[in-house]
Amino acid sequence: MSEDSSASNGLLPVEREDRILGYLQGRGMGAVTELSRALGVSEATIRRDLARLAARQLVRRVHGGAVLVDGAGFEPPVLHRRALRAAEKERIGRAAAGLVKDGETIVLLGGSTTLQVVPHLAGRRDLTLITDSLLIAERAAKLQGVTLVMLGGVVRPSELSTEGYLTHLCLEQLHANKAIVGARAVNLTQGLMLEKVSEVATFRECIGIADEVILVADHTKFGQVATAVLGPLSMVHRVVTDSGMPQEMVAQLGALGIEVILA
Repeated sequence: MSEDSSASNGLLPVEREDRILGYLQGRGMGAVTELSRALGVSEATIRRDLARLAARQLVRRVHGGAVLVDGAGFEPPVLHRRALRAAEKERIGRAAAGLVKDGETIVLLGGSTTLQVVPHLAGRRDLTLITDSLLIAERAAKLQGVTLVMLGGVVRPSELSTEGYLTHLCLEQLHANKAIVGARAVNLTQGLMLEKVSEVATFRECIGIADEVILVADHTKFGQVATAVLGPLSMVHRVVTDSGMPQEMVAQLGALGIEVILA
């Protein structure tokens, strides 16, 4: 298979890497030949993808293929994920920002979709933004009319966000009108799910201090499962997603009293 034909499958490098990580998560080890067939790209392309993943210590090269590094999560780092479905995330971010009013206090937890909310907060007045994300903080700090509250804690390198006991101490002293959060997976049985167990406490505390919870997630997150259960769908008041969301899921969420906004 030529490189030209592999490029015609329409996948960006970051999308291929995401699928490779998912393949390895399910099987433990992936041969270059197997990955080439599974993704419909050349073996040379797979080798380059594996080299990039190995450089980030997400996989370890073995003879003929690769395995996941011990302790490496399925979900790629936030800097990697933000290029995935970027157009959908931008629309979701714009729609979610439209729900924020002047004078409110919001919690915006780190994630590749929540990051897209920040640019659309420009022009808000007397807004207080609480976040655990260095990326969100860097963008929000440039906005006039926004008071930025950065949660303390230990920085998680893959997400560039804080977590731990200091984060907990900060949240104990705060209240918000709205919490805007993402999720790794959403389904009707387990509810909201995250990739890392260590994330659950911070997410639950942020949700607990907010009057209203808004979930921002593209349609591919629905009907999926992940490692850690965050909580039932009843903790969410609104869902902002993209137009690729199946109408059946929209109806099911509506039956639970959750407003769904399609961006």
